[in-house]
Amino acid sequence: MAMAKAVEQFCNRQLDEKMKTLKSKLEHLSCRETDVNAELEAAESRSGKKRKNEVENWLRNVERKKNEFQRLEQEVSQSSVFSHSSLGNQAEKMITEVSELFELGTFPRGLLLDIPETKGAPFLTKTLIGEAFKQNKQKILACLNKDNILGIAIYGMGGAGKTTLATHIYNLLSKDSSNFDYVYWVTVSNDFSIYKLQNDIAKMVKLDLSDEDDVRRRAAKLSKALIQRKKCLLILDDVWKHFRPEEVGIPVCVNGCKLILTTRSLDVCRRMGCQENIKVEPLSEKEAWNLFSENLGNGMALPPDIKEIAMSVAKICAGLPLGIIAMAGGMKGVNDIHEWRNVLEELEMCMTEQRDMEAEVFPILKFSYHRLQDAKLQLCFLYCALYPEDFKIERDELIGYFIAEGLIDRRKSRQAKFDMGHTLLNRLENACLLEGCQSDRKRWVKMHDLMREMALEITRVSPRFMIKAGLQMRKIPDEQDWMEDLEKVSLVMNRIEVPPGTSPRCPRLSTLLLQRNWFLERIPNSFFVHMRALRVLDLSHTSIDSLPDSLSDLESLTALLLRECRKLTYVPPLGKLGALQVLDLCHTNIEDVPQGMEMLVDLNCLYMEGTKNLKMLPGGILPTLSHLQLLRLDCGSKHVAVRGEELEQLKQLEEVNGRVYNLYDLNRFVKSHCYGRLRIYQLAVGNFSPHEIDLFMHGTNGKAVSIGNCCLKGGGGGGGDEDRLLLPQDIQNFWIYKCHDVNSLCDVSPSLHNARDLKLCEISWCDGIECILPMDEIEREDSGEDSHCVPFQNLETLCLYHLKNLIALFKWGRRGGTVIASPPPGTLYSLKNLFIGDCHKIKKLFQPGLLQHLQNLECIYVSDCSEMEEITTEDDEGGLGASSSRSNINNSSSSFTLPKLLRLYLSTIPKLKSICKGVMACDSLKEIFLIKCPQLKRLPLSELLVNGQLYPPPALEKILIEQGCWESLQWDHPNTSNVLQPLVEYWP
Repeated sequence: MAMAKAVEQFCNRQLDEKMKTLKSKLEHLSCRETDVNAELEAAESRSGKKRKNEVENWLRNVERKKNEFQRLEQEVSQSSVFSHSSLGNQAEKMITEVSELFELGTFPRGLLLDIPETKGAPFLTKTLIGEAFKQNKQKILACLNKDNILGIAIYGMGGAGKTTLATHIYNLLSKDSSNFDYVYWVTVSNDFSIYKLQNDIAKMVKLDLSDEDDVRRRAAKLSKALIQRKKCLLILDDVWKHFRPEEVGIPVCVNGCKLILTTRSLDVCRRMGCQENIKVEPLSEKEAWNLFSENLGNGMALPPDIKEIAMSVAKICAGLPLGIIAMAGGMKGVNDIHEWRNVLEELEMCMTEQRDMEAEVFPILKFSYHRLQDAKLQLCFLYCALYPEDFKIERDELIGYFIAEGLIDRRKSRQAKFDMGHTLLNRLENACLLEGCQSDRKRWVKMHDLMREMALEITRVSPRFMIKAGLQMRKIPDEQDWMEDLEKVSLVMNRIEVPPGTSPRCPRLSTLLLQRNWFLERIPNSFFVHMRALRVLDLSHTSIDSLPDSLSDLESLTALLLRECRKLTYVPPLGKLGALQVLDLCHTNIEDVPQGMEMLVDLNCLYMEGTKNLKMLPGGILPTLSHLQLLRLDCGSKHVAVRGEELEQLKQLEEVNGRVYNLYDLNRFVKSHCYGRLRIYQLAVGNFSPHEIDLFMHGTNGKAVSIGNCCLKGGGGGGGDEDRLLLPQDIQNFWIYKCHDVNSLCDVSPSLHNARDLKLCEISWCDGIECILPMDEIEREDSGEDSHCVPFQNLETLCLYHLKNLIALFKWGRRGGTVIASPPPGTLYSLKNLFIGDCHKIKKLFQPGLLQHLQNLECIYVSDCSEMEEITTEDDEGGLGASSSRSNINNSSSSFTLPKLLRLYLSTIPKLKSICKGVMACDSLKEIFLIKCPQLKRLPLSELLVNGQLYPPPALEKILIEQGCWESLQWDHPNTSNVLQPLVEYWP
């Protein structure tokens, strides 16, 4: 016993010493990381250049090592003496890796790329109409080439096309690098302030001014950053008031930057000191008619009698493109002459009441608004004015408001409501009252500033709104401004505070938007006393720590939005809010579910992600919320989980995120087939840290299941096969983490073979995994009822990390005494991305017969695989499989064929000797990364030999490699190295 205790103490001491050494080295690494980030911030603000990929990769690796250390610390704290040897080895390995990372963090060749990213992406814009526009464009370009012209102003009436002209200039200069190295666009707008404009320009040049409040010192920093950029052009759109550029920090001088501004006022042009003032005139009558008929979009000639009236309508628009487009949009599809005559009559009556030219376009815009002839659609349009000027409004956020306001007719499903909301916004876009814009994953709408002015003018009368959004106000409006007939109030994006005793008398107020007021910490109890009609209350992104008890009496409230109120700890009882449909508590600091939540029988959306301090979700609450359509809980919470039977009872549920208690509850959920009615589900089972679950779920939008730290072989309840993990047939994303009792995916779940929609599968830290699929298991599955089952035929991304016993992707079996040589046809047919990291037993990536299935592969990423020797074996080259003849394979023309491969990333594979024996016939290959592969002596690229001239592969853009490794490579052609040299970047 004494000997055993001594051994235990020795092991403990050894492990403690290694962990202390590791912690010390990690602290040094963290210091270097801080220095690198500080240097990056300073360098990027000075130069505007982009950080190198290797720097980004180093920072990611540092973050990864810190996370690995946290996991190792946790394992050590829970370990027994028998595991100390293994943990000690892990610590030793990590000490070496951290030391290497520390050395790599010196970056002797610098942190930034030599070619900076200095210009934004081109904006979407309309085609220039008219000769005058084209002439003005050429005139501006000519002025920009003259050294004596530093400031150019584009001025003209509202809606004349000033911004469109400036946008064309911006887009042209964004593509052409000969005139300016840096081109920036900043929208100024009517809510102008020196402080705000400084922030907007600083954001463009990546300068941090957050720690400086003094306007003069901010201007000095901004001026210095712009002067360092030499050939720089700044475009300021929609300038309403004059200011001195040097007040802001804009160095308009020979050695500084040039300036283009757009404004409605010639006086602003002159007082801003612009040397060239270019007026945008209205379109000619002919040009106006061409634009009108183009936007009318009938696709056929109008009858002569209607055309005559239509030309008169177009003439009233006074050559202003905005009015022409809006009017034509409102008349699309109208073929009744009586309606056209009526429109002309009404327009002529409106125009006789106008007294000044600047407001001439307003009657036209208002007419388009009234042409909507749908009160709810008109209110949807006016709702957009509640946002700050020139604000890009997310469609989904806006539609959420429409639903809460009752602007969307009752639809049975939430998806149907959103479909209706998008239809309404499409109608407003088609009527040219809103502008649409989108990225890969999001869609927004924007209001032209004149459209917003028109909306503000309407809401000053009826319906009555008070809109003071984005004005950086510090004081809430005085009580006399809160009129009794107010219906909606927007004070978003200000810096307001609410003084004690404030009690506005607004009995008709239905909407109060206070979000993004970061300085708002308290709301007095008196504030809501006279707002009993309130339906929508948005306090998101504020610093409030508690809500007043008077909120409990807002019985008409349909939406209570508290997202990102990170200091919020107290929400008063909600039991009386029987009309509440949306409750958003995401990323708040609450510890308990608000009292009375079980009384919210009309609630259809409950958001509780990021509530890390929530102690529990009491059982029995969810089944009472029978109308719930959306439920988002925190997947990483250890205290909040749901039972399968509770999910079963929510018959109207369409979207759910959260953790279920155990495999039994997940299996019950799957067996009930209630997942079939869900549009989105993201369910976690087992124990995950918040960081781990965020890593898995981040950016996921679909049907996903995460399993962590679970026993998967009969772990559901009774221990038999019937209790093994079941997965929904329509699962799209699947993660397995630290489940050590499985050898392959066949062991994970018998239902995985039927997951025909599976797109992403990630397996990490599962010590038992030896392969993804054994072929004999596939054969047994195929011999069952579904003989057409092909494993992972729709899988697009496969990630394998930290699998210490992985020896192969597939493990060959036998069928009737014969070795199964390749997977069934169609296996992994759709695979695009293959990631393998920290798998130290696998020796060959692609086995014989596998490569022919991977014809859609686009990215191969292999890192930290210490025993890997080959990427593909000789038997598999040519993509022909095991049935290929040896003579073909041994021929010098045999090739490694992946026609869609774009990126090959091989890092830290010390024993790698061969990518393939023949050549890589990968004509789409763009990037090759070879880092820390010291034994690799051959890069088997298929060069092109045309008329005796050697050319690099057609798509290849970059080879990142260590200089010593590059110089030691052996080539089939003596001139290959010289031909490829321009594509080479040395690492580090």
